[in-house]
Amino acid sequence: MRKWLDLTGKLENGMWNYGEPFPDIAIEQVASVKTHGYVGHAFRLHSLAGTYLETANHLFADREKLSDVGLERMVLRAWVAQLPDKASLEPIRADELEAAVGALLEPGDALLIATGWDAHWNLPDYIESCPFFEAGAMDWIVENDVSLLGVDIPSIEDPRKTSGEMPLLTHYYAKDRLLAAPLVRLREAGSGPWTLAILPLNIPDVCAAPCRAILYETSK
Repeated sequence: MRKWLDLTGKLENGMWNYGEPFPDIAIEQVASVKTHGYVGHAFRLHSLAGTYLETANHLFADREKLSDVGLERMVLRAWVAQLPDKASLEPIRADELEAAVGALLEPGDALLIATGWDAHWNLPDYIESCPFFEAGAMDWIVENDVSLLGVDIPSIEDPRKTSGEMPLLTHYYAKDRLLAAPLVRLREAGSGPWTLAILPLNIPDVCAAPCRAILYETSK
């Protein structure tokens, strides 16, 4: 038997968005059975709409784009760090990650971090007050050679920063790692192991795109 868990947030009108320069997500019905004989919709999205997969090209112009990433890097073993529910602007620490998955994680694995913040999806504080990583937590992730990091928060940087610099993400992308964010329903996943399949829209020459993120396990 195979167990499946969908980690993908819904794309819908009026949902949260990162703001300028990204346009609001819009989904519009443009055809109906009554008028056209069939139903059709138009979508306005962007690279960081809803749940997305991102490469280092987001910050480094000369790094790999999403179309350069092989499928074998999008289907891999994943562990879930089940952290205590994080409050607004509460940091994620290295010792929490070590306690949750330090004995399980192997180089090249995917690491998914559950903070419970997906409960705030579409609430006013979702972006402005989200939990964030301490520098030591990102050091721990890099040192453990995580190949794909998935989080249920919309940003790993402190949202109160106004400089526009992203030192933690820059450190993570020093090698061509992948980032999946923001995920939902990680609280239902336990610790794993799972197989993660994360498949973005097939759009050439972009650093990121909306994706479908699925966990599955096979029991013998």
